[in-house]
Amino acid sequence: MTEEQPGQPETVFGSADDVAAAVDRAVGEAFAHVTAEHQTARGDSLFALTMSGLGGCRRQAAYRLAATEPTDPDLVAGEHRTANLGTAVHRILLPALAHVLPGPAAAEAPVVLQDGSARGVPGTTDLWWEPARAVIDLKTVGEHKLDRVLTRGESPEHRKQVGGYALAKDARWVVWLYLDRSTGCHAVVVEEFGPAFRAEVWERVWEIQRLARDPDFAPRDEHGPGLSYVCDGCPWLRRCWGRDARTGVRGAQSHIAMTDPQVETALGMYCAHRDEESRHKKLKNFWREVATGGGRKPGPYGKWRFYFTGASSRLDEKRVRADYAEREATPPTREETGRLYVRPVK
Repeated sequence: MTEEQPGQPETVFGSADDVAAAVDRAVGEAFAHVTAEHQTARGDSLFALTMSGLGGCRRQAAYRLAATEPTDPDLVAGEHRTANLGTAVHRILLPALAHVLPGPAAAEAPVVLQDGSARGVPGTTDLWWEPARAVIDLKTVGEHKLDRVLTRGESPEHRKQVGGYALAKDARWVVWLYLDRSTGCHAVVVEEFGPAFRAEVWERVWEIQRLARDPDFAPRDEHGPGLSYVCDGCPWLRRCWGRDARTGVRGAQSHIAMTDPQVETALGMYCAHRDEESRHKKLKNFWREVATGGGRKPGPYGKWRFYFTGASSRLDEKRVRADYAEREATPPTREETGRLYVRPVK
């Protein structure tokens, strides 16, 4: 039996709801605790440029390299459940992979990319496999994201990040190991670390060095608060998007268009993407019927496969409204923002 601390009121769990509420609250606090421990371990590097930032937002990387004072340092705290679950998988799987790979392999090996600065760009490789001279990087992904990797390959962000490790280790091969957190299924992407790949990574390093001279004018590679989880957790959120920017809240994007001509350009871009979206939707529906119509059997076809999920049901709004009308009652509604219409000026 757990004893209460002196001077503390005794906690009473008199119902199942009390117990459930305590456990529910504890889960969130546990994730936040893990985040805090990880950040304490990082110490002074929490807001500095590391290898993981090479492929991300260039403005954030420039702020890090320039040692710019964060305006929103508290945004790095919190539960960060997806990231912490990924870290947990790393801690279990990486040592096991290092143990079973043929020949010497080191898990979580610290490296420094010597970029001409006194500090260099530090990082930690997930796995260094000595006999193959291969850097192996483990990326955990959400459910159903593995198919995207199999068809499109590694993301540009992951490419430059892991390329930085490869430069630091003078690797011959770069390996991206993608793992579905929900099923354990995985995909492996391998590329030789040749001259063109090396030049690609060095160009990003030199670009960030140039941008760090005046980081407030570096390109934004994300879409702002409420539209990008990167921005929502960025320690420089308000410096980048304005003093009224708030995590998870849209609206700060309007600072980009401050004059009528800039608003005109933004409306034109909106229309271009709207029309492109409509065109792609029609093309998608067309090719869906070409590929899957006529009772074609689901399964693999070359490098692609298709399948259908199980049948599901959804609310029939027309019948619900008719039912309410018959009873001379008003169906419940909710407030929604008005729809945006953009048309040419006549």
